[in-house]
Amino acid sequence: MVNNYDDTIFSLATAVGRAATAMVRISGPRVNDVPELLGFARPEPKIASLRTLKHQKKKLDQSIVLFFSGPESYTGEDVMELHLHGGRAVIEGVYSALSAQEGFRFAENGEFSKRAVMNGRIDLTEAEGINDLINAETEAQRDQGLNQLEGALRLQLEKWSKDLKRFGAYIEAYIDFPDEEVPENVLNDLLQGVEATNKELKEFVDDDRKGEILRSGLKVAVIGPPNVGKSSFVNWLTKRDIAITSEKAGTTRDIVEAHLDLGGYPVTVADTAGIRASEDTIEQEGIRRARGWAESADLRVLVLDPETIENANQFGDLLKSDDPVLINKADQAATFKKKMAAGYPLVSVKTGYGLERALSELTTIAKKKMGTQRLTTITQARHRARLNDCLVALKKAHFGLQNHADLELIAEDFRSAIYCIGRITGHIDIEDLLDVVFKEFCIGK
Repeated sequence: MVNNYDDTIFSLATAVGRAATAMVRISGPRVNDVPELLGFARPEPKIASLRTLKHQKKKLDQSIVLFFSGPESYTGEDVMELHLHGGRAVIEGVYSALSAQEGFRFAENGEFSKRAVMNGRIDLTEAEGINDLINAETEAQRDQGLNQLEGALRLQLEKWSKDLKRFGAYIEAYIDFPDEEVPENVLNDLLQGVEATNKELKEFVDDDRKGEILRSGLKVAVIGPPNVGKSSFVNWLTKRDIAITSEKAGTTRDIVEAHLDLGGYPVTVADTAGIRASEDTIEQEGIRRARGWAESADLRVLVLDPETIENANQFGDLLKSDDPVLINKADQAATFKKKMAAGYPLVSVKTGYGLERALSELTTIAKKKMGTQRLTTITQARHRARLNDCLVALKKAHFGLQNHADLELIAEDFRSAIYCIGRITGHIDIEDLLDVVFKEFCIGK
């Protein structure tokens, strides 16, 4: 990623393609030169104004122009927004006029948000909340992204950071005054404070990855023997014929994925190859992929039929305790004779029997795996990794306090714990970290 903050950057901040309007965002030290470059009078800050844009005596467009003076802007720099008509020729005309000027260049992925972080307008967690909000496809994802954008996670992390700094300050004070003996009551209070913070952090981390699963979507693998109705069930779930169905066993050879919204929660459901012993090399590869997808999934749905109920145990190495099992083809009379022995829910993709109940169960499981009553949650793997590092450092500090270890070592443990939280929020020397975070952003944000 380019890291020259002396450049003035610009990019389309709305979706690419034909549209009624398109917004080009410009940020940097030469924003105030844009009116002269495009032949219009600069509007007053935060007042939308209609302007005619020109370049080399040619009219480019009539545009609504907004100017934001730094630091009271999204990036903390001077920012200008050109709200254009959405034709490609209009956008290209503005691009051509700007890119021809020295000091102007196209923005990199996430560079506007990166500058906002560098200039202290937002922290890294809020920037990630922006990206999650842009990519949100369901109500629950929207709520989670908005909470993070509004600083819920930042405030929680700042609270723990202040606690850790307070603990470290006690230790530093006694290091600075070595002749003073640490009073027993102060040591006990410090130990209790460390234990309380450690408990809060551990409970926060031990959340079954709810926030991360919500962010990326619950992965559900539909598995089972061949020709039991897996593909038909997936087609019913998606209300589309995404998977080929046939009376011939082994039709599905590859993974077919589809995205669902179950009660506001995102789900990726995969139709997989029927798992059985096979001499066919292509089918063997399909079975290998089916098992691999199922093993990495958050949930598996085992589909059987009256003839394969006894095969349920063959899938024991893949199934977890909360994975549902469905017996399809309930429209067949023989199914009811085996119902009592099997004890599994009966469905019929052919007639629709039991499917709404199965869908309700899946929705309940999705909410359980992704829903949380907490306002704040871990949404990124990097958050979890750093908080686990923080817990390790805090545990070492606690052990040192209990065993009267060298105060310098305890102080270093607290500094390490504080640093781990700073790596999440970006309140450290973060140039390399920024490149990792913002490479996933879209252009224009």
